[in-house]
Amino acid sequence: MTKWECYRCNYIFEGDATPEECPNCHYALTFWLEHVETKPPTIRNLVKTDFLTIDANESAWDAARTMKEHSLGNILVTINGSPVGIVTERDILNKVAAEDLPASKVLVRKIMSAPLITVPADTPLADAIKLMAKHHIRTLVVTDQGKTIGILNQRSIIGDQFKVARALQE
Repeated sequence: MTKWECYRCNYIFEGDATPEECPNCHYALTFWLEHVETKPPTIRNLVKTDFLTIDANESAWDAARTMKEHSLGNILVTINGSPVGIVTERDILNKVAAEDLPASKVLVRKIMSAPLITVPADTPLADAIKLMAKHHIRTLVVTDQGKTIGILNQRSIIGDQFKVARALQE
């Protein structure tokens, strides 16, 4: 059976022949649009694969210096090469600088946010945004077949939307 879509109200009708009137909005239709199933956009294309890592026993100063050198706002904290937490610019500002602590003496494991919230790369974008809101976080770690492939943060989501909007203007 074919799926048909009312061009007025987007009601989807399934059948071999289309009715003369939409069962939903009761609009007399002279033609129906063939309904095409579309999957919601996933986060795979928004993933930042150029993420930084730092060992849990390094200092907040090392993390800040590395982030500055690479112009990035966060760094994944690892133990034996596996990501276990994240440190952001805000963590350094709020947990080190605002407390007047010497950044070279504070270990990143003491200020990191953990555990990491991870999502598969094929997660719909809307679900990823809901997960960020639920956990009050701005960054998710993205995996593919259990392996970390990158991060998704609010900046990468919005940055992509700006690119799309700019392309539409041209």
